[in-house]
Amino acid sequence: MREAVTSYVITKKRMPDGRVYESPRIYLPTKLTTDSNFPFGKGTMLHVRLEGRKLIVEPAALTVLRKFGKIRKTKTAVGKRIRKK
Repeated sequence: MREAVTSYVITKKRMPDGRVYESPRIYLPTKLTTDSNFPFGKGTMLHVRLEGRKLIVEPAALTVLRKFGKIRKTKTAVGKRIRKK
């Protein structure tokens, strides 16, 4: 299955302190996600962005993961601190 009609819903979630927030969801049918052509595997981190009126979903590049704080910078990227004696 290479395409599907799906739904966008907003559910309400209640936090332990009683506050309520909205949790938007886009349903992807199982027939679509289990198709051998589906581009993402279980646990794949995704980069979601808007381009005009289109929603773009693609695997997140390392630079994007760093930008959003999903992975830490390496020591070489951060640099080493030198202590004064």
